[in-house]
Amino acid sequence: MIKPRTVHDLAHVNLKLVSTFVCVAEFGSFQATAKAMGRSQSAISMQIKELEAQAGTQLFLRTTRHVELTAAGKMLLDQARASISGLSMTFRHIKEDIDFRRGHVRIACSPTYAAARLPYIIKAFKDAFPGVKVSIGEYKSAEILNALKQDKADFGVGPELSDPEMTFEYGRAEPLLAVVPNEWIQNGEDTGTIALDIVLSHSLVMFYPNTVVHQIISEAAEEKGLAFTVEYYCIQGETLLAFANAGIGIAILTASIADLSRVKNCKVLRIIEPELYRHFTMITRKGMTLLPAAKHLYGLISEDITNQTG
Repeated sequence: MIKPRTVHDLAHVNLKLVSTFVCVAEFGSFQATAKAMGRSQSAISMQIKELEAQAGTQLFLRTTRHVELTAAGKMLLDQARASISGLSMTFRHIKEDIDFRRGHVRIACSPTYAAARLPYIIKAFKDAFPGVKVSIGEYKSAEILNALKQDKADFGVGPELSDPEMTFEYGRAEPLLAVVPNEWIQNGEDTGTIALDIVLSHSLVMFYPNTVVHQIISEAAEEKGLAFTVEYYCIQGETLLAFANAGIGIAILTASIADLSRVKNCKVLRIIEPELYRHFTMITRKGMTLLPAAKHLYGLISEDITNQTG
């Protein structure tokens, strides 16, 4: 019987050697790889030589201090990483298919959603599937994407960003709001909305510049040729409200970021001219298939964020 060509080509390849190769490439050192894998440096060196013999070419350029990939090594590394990640996901998929109720779901989540909504969804999920472990990582916006790329999470819940490696779906658009101290509102201006140029003419309390809300405001201000002054930067939405309640500045946030029932001596006004939105979505890596347990929880969360109003 003639073997398929793909099987014949791979018959001599040892996956353990490929795994060791990836470790050496990432550490850039035989010594560091040996320490991480709990093996001798000579054993690691022998494995790489064996893989190079199988490949028929040199994969590393060795110096006394470190190793560098050759062109062939770089080509192999790209494919090896993808293959190892794919195989890992496949084995997880097989394992969870055998027994769905003993799965493990990992979520990378925005702290604001984790605090406001996620616990109730996790409770309902765990009541239905008590054997499924759920791990939650709270991350800032960009860190959610990094967690997915590094395979630290199955899916993410957070703002929509620009990244060609990710799929963003089942989201909603939350309008940006200004929490304005009452004494700063002129007669006739209490209409439920406030123009962006008026907001930016006052002192502001905002999230830090590396956050999505701050970036939205900065881009809108730049388009209109407006400058603005931030008196205080805060991490938590509740802190922003406290500053606004004290009359220190206008707080800019969305309804899901803080408990607006705690607003005192202020008005919550929707920012217009232009209307500004923070897009909140479900995030997955392109080409990745969610395992059964993760897919079920993904569906519960996506339904929640889709049904909420901004």
